[in-house]
Amino acid sequence: MTIPTMSTDRPTGAVVDRSAGDAAGLVTVPRRRSLQLVDGGRAPETVTRPLVRELEDLTDAMHEGGATSRLRAELVDLLGCWAQELVALHRARVTALTPAGELPWVLVDGLPGWLDEVPREAGPVWAARAHPALRRALDTTRQGWSAVQLTHGDATGDAVVITRADIGMSAHLSPATAGTPGVLGDPRWDVATVADWLSCALEPALDPSWGIDPAATFVARYRAHGGDALPSRAMAAARTLTTAVEWTAQLAVLQEPDADDLAWLAGLWGRPLALVAPGV
Repeated sequence: MTIPTMSTDRPTGAVVDRSAGDAAGLVTVPRRRSLQLVDGGRAPETVTRPLVRELEDLTDAMHEGGATSRLRAELVDLLGCWAQELVALHRARVTALTPAGELPWVLVDGLPGWLDEVPREAGPVWAARAHPALRRALDTTRQGWSAVQLTHGDATGDAVVITRADIGMSAHLSPATAGTPGVLGDPRWDVATVADWLSCALEPALDPSWGIDPAATFVARYRAHGGDALPSRAMAAARTLTTAVEWTAQLAVLQEPDADDLAWLAGLWGRPLALVAPGV
């Protein structure tokens, strides 16, 4: 079960399946569910893998043998490690020398005009561009932006690696910008980014009958670890718009979309509209 990831180094690529060993410092390993101590008193084995690969293995195991309590617990552990790492980043000490991050592009530029040229089969793009509630969501998020804590800026699952050892599991966020571990920003955007990524990348790989909500699970673990930077519905809508535009650029502008691409985009453009629907 492939988890969709957005390519940043292949401008014409849309959904790519990255191998476990294509990132510097990561080790290609077979799928495993646990680690054993090495015989002979040697140091315990430590394995580092991209979170995306871990989630793909986990969802494959669920589809093969069912969403057992053990596999559900492992999913909670993976998301909990990610949440703990994000809380630690948000609580990190900042100084006068800590660089300030830029506002997300969607809050500065709004929705680009080229969206009017996107095929109608790509979903309700025109409705999102014209919806007053979505324009207000962008304005509200921009006006309420609070850049006072250390943030990642693009804390998607593609930026997370998982380390397993005999003492347990831990997560690490790769810097969004080379040489910069973090910038001053609004931590709520990081949380909105994670929830958005989980809803787009992981949730479709899960069987709806399992009743697993990965975004809600992450937020629960984030709060359990002491995180309190919870995004508003307006900010969540702004983040889903960002994802819809970026995927549209890859799938419908930089290449000729096929039926699967258009169906994927239609689902993405329905999400921000659902967030501002009356009664939601």
